[in-house]
Amino acid sequence: MNGIINIGIFGLGTVGTGVFSIINRNRELFEKRCGSRLVLKKAVVSNVNKDRGIDLTGVELSSDPASILEDDDIQIVIELIGDLEHSEKIITEALKKGKSVLTANKAVIARKSRVIFDAAYQSSAFFGYEASVGSGIPVIRSIREGFAGDTISEISGIMNSTTNYILTKMSETGEDFAAALKDSQEKGYAEPDPTFDIEGYDAAHKLIVLMNLSFNRLFKYDDLFVEGITSIETMDMAYASELGYKIKHMGWAKEREGKYFGAVHPVLVHESDSMASVVDAFNAITVDTEFGGPFVLHGLGAGSHPAASGVICDLMEAARAIETGQSKSIYPLSVKYEDLREGKIEPIGDAVFRYYLRFSVEDKAGVLAALTTVLGENDISISSMMQKEDPENVHSVPIIIVTHEATERQMQEALAQISKLDCITAPHKLLRIRD
Repeated sequence: MNGIINIGIFGLGTVGTGVFSIINRNRELFEKRCGSRLVLKKAVVSNVNKDRGIDLTGVELSSDPASILEDDDIQIVIELIGDLEHSEKIITEALKKGKSVLTANKAVIARKSRVIFDAAYQSSAFFGYEASVGSGIPVIRSIREGFAGDTISEISGIMNSTTNYILTKMSETGEDFAAALKDSQEKGYAEPDPTFDIEGYDAAHKLIVLMNLSFNRLFKYDDLFVEGITSIETMDMAYASELGYKIKHMGWAKEREGKYFGAVHPVLVHESDSMASVVDAFNAITVDTEFGGPFVLHGLGAGSHPAASGVICDLMEAARAIETGQSKSIYPLSVKYEDLREGKIEPIGDAVFRYYLRFSVEDKAGVLAALTTVLGENDISISSMMQKEDPENVHSVPIIIVTHEATERQMQEALAQISKLDCITAPHKLLRIRD
């Protein structure tokens, strides 16, 4: 052991206390693996008097960020407060002062990409964000280092534990969305205000982080098409199952002939697809490359220790770099700073999918012909179709149509026309199919 590496941490919530407990539990192991003793010297929290259920003896608590940022003895800063504005300032200021920074904050990386990565590249210190995607699944490190000699063409996956848990419950028990959400809140998978998760924003932030890294571009979060799971109904779960599919909430991005496409939304995945077997709070990311792959990374995507283990992974790398005098051993992204460019996400209207469509229509002759005529006029061909009885409504029946490939623009135009037909009795349902 050659010395002591002092750490300052912002935030001692679920992930922060997990990090603290792992450092204390594995202190000797860390000393052997990185060559220095890791000491959590200071913590900045909003309430210094709060009981956090852990022994903080020897840790100086403060509510003043300067207590860490202005301390020259602190070499590594762990940022876990989650607030966008304050996180940005903490990360950039610490990097400017030559302190290595580790964060689990995917929102600040996704929404402030240029500012954050400018600071990271210009700093002499290490910037780690492994825990920002997939908690303890080593997605960032796999892409940045494992595929460093390959070209990534596509990434996709289940990126949010809350939505996956809810959809799993709906599929396995037949519960509706409200009941499954309540169950997820009772088990601690969903926040009291679950908007960030169920509307897809959390998964969208993670996808932008992955796109930046995979394609070596800085993409704008606001350009990404995002759709949540609040409109998913149990009847669609049942109909999808009859067709051999599961409904999952996924993010995806691909590069095609120099153009970049990406979105976050519910999809139908075939039962033979590896994503169909990803259940409960687990996440999974698929990476397609030019020479290898597809590769699937799978693991728990939520919880104190899974998320903390992602931070610890970066902590070990930062500590080793300091111990060997390297400051930082790799680029924050997979490209030199002078080669870093802005990226454009193409409009969702240009993306091509197969579609699952459900229409509620009057139970009378000519309805099916009217639907298929409109689809045909928009160059959308039908792959399969089924009509179901609705015992609760004798005047209306559901018709399910699975289409061949069409652009989103074609489909939305066709649906706008269909919605004006006199035979339509309720809003339609559209779900895209993952192929």
